[in-house]
Amino acid sequence: MTRKNPDLPGCQQGYFDELQSFAAVDSRGEADWQKTVVEMVRGTRALRGVDRTTLLDSLLEVSYEGALDLARLISGGSLLYGPSESVRTLDTERDDCLRETLGTAGKNARFFTNHGHAEDGDQADFLVSSFHVNSLADTTIDVCLIGVSDENVLVLWRFEDD
Repeated sequence: MTRKNPDLPGCQQGYFDELQSFAAVDSRGEADWQKTVVEMVRGTRALRGVDRTTLLDSLLEVSYEGALDLARLISGGSLLYGPSESVRTLDTERDDCLRETLGTAGKNARFFTNHGHAEDGDQADFLVSSFHVNSLADTTIDVCLIGVSDENVLVLWRFEDD
């Protein structure tokens, strides 16, 4: 089987701060998608400590709508001081781009996060100013969104130190 190398859409540039975020998509090279994630983030200093076991123990599944809110949070401001008000404001251009970005995960993708409100299921509000996470990065706080399909793995991750 030949692996394709998918790309994130060009529109996402500017939405993810390169100093505090990681955004990438890759073909799913392993049946074990957690291993693919670890390989993807290995070169990012704040994410070097992420391992397969930690991912298995720390991630919860979220709906597509929850994934879109998480993409807004990861792209829209501080985790330490609460998300920017702009993440709750209608922005068709941003939201269309984030939908396109989520689409790179592939058909029938499932989404996972370490954001604590994922425990609330469909009632989860990922845009609240106060929340807990199962921290995975080598920083004070981090929030990840991982999209997984049979074809691809999408990783959006924000990490911050105080």
